[in-house]
Amino acid sequence: MVAEHAGVSVPTVSRVLNSPERVREETKQKVLDVVRTLGFYPNENARRLRTQEVQAIGVIVPQIRDFFFSEIYKGMSEAAETAGVQIFLHDALQRQERLYEGFPLLKSKGCNGIILVSAYVSRDFETLISRAGIPVVLALTESETGAIPAFKVDDVQASFDAVAHLITRGHRRIGIISGPDEDPTAGRNRLQGYQAALRHYDIPLDPSLIAYGAFRFEHGYEGMSQLLLRQGDEPLTAVYAVSDEMAVGAARCLYDRGMRVPEDVSVVGFDNIRLASLVTPTLTTVAQPFEEIGSEAVVTLLDMIRKNSTEQQKGTRYLPHRIVTRESTRFYAYDSS
Repeated sequence: MVAEHAGVSVPTVSRVLNSPERVREETKQKVLDVVRTLGFYPNENARRLRTQEVQAIGVIVPQIRDFFFSEIYKGMSEAAETAGVQIFLHDALQRQERLYEGFPLLKSKGCNGIILVSAYVSRDFETLISRAGIPVVLALTESETGAIPAFKVDDVQASFDAVAHLITRGHRRIGIISGPDEDPTAGRNRLQGYQAALRHYDIPLDPSLIAYGAFRFEHGYEGMSQLLLRQGDEPLTAVYAVSDEMAVGAARCLYDRGMRVPEDVSVVGFDNIRLASLVTPTLTTVAQPFEEIGSEAVVTLLDMIRKNSTEQQKGTRYLPHRIVTRESTRFYAYDSS
């Protein structure tokens, strides 16, 4: 109907509604004028079925303001654009019920598959996902059984390497600002990597040098405050925070107490978000390949959609991390006298 009234083809109408940048301004305005006149706002599912030109995927994130999201989304959007696919976002706003609601909501919008970012998938959650009847891929997380394809770094090994970076530079009193202990992915695994590194280098584990937070700046600040209060007669010389945002909070806490990074305390973060290279001093950190993770998740999901399978691929694929050395760490020499 719109095509007939506007004097254009049906594919042209589809391009105006889905990829307006590909249509001349004059043609676009003609089609949009008809759309407004007729009150024509097509249902996403119906439009996809009619034209077979629109294919969409959904992305669910626990909270869209997370610093890492823009970086993983870049990889997703580039892969989706290459494939001619739209992306619909659903922000769960850190609420579990909104996280669950995202699956039927995105499916109702015509999404052919969904990428779930950074939310741990327990067995019960996995059952809910399977009932959604739509292909799902995980990014920056994994499922408890490994039945859902997932892309992330090996958090245990990455944390081991972060702490080893400090140990091989002479540090022995190393604190950690960990994620929540009940978090089975980033929290628990990164703490295990810290503990494994201490064992490997025969350094006793001191529980007083472990603080917990929820990955935010304020949690890093508070965690650093706790570590300074508990350090006793032998002060810590380094701290590893399991997110860059917490690492920046820890550095600010040290600054407010008249301490210098790295002269008094070396600081290592995790993620390598853009902020890590902008703060002073610049932050040594574990770099996650966010763009590659996002791209791989999209490519895998599209492959599952094309093969009409929710179980085409299983298991977690660990992508390589790396340590980025910047100004916030230094070599430390103990006084043996």
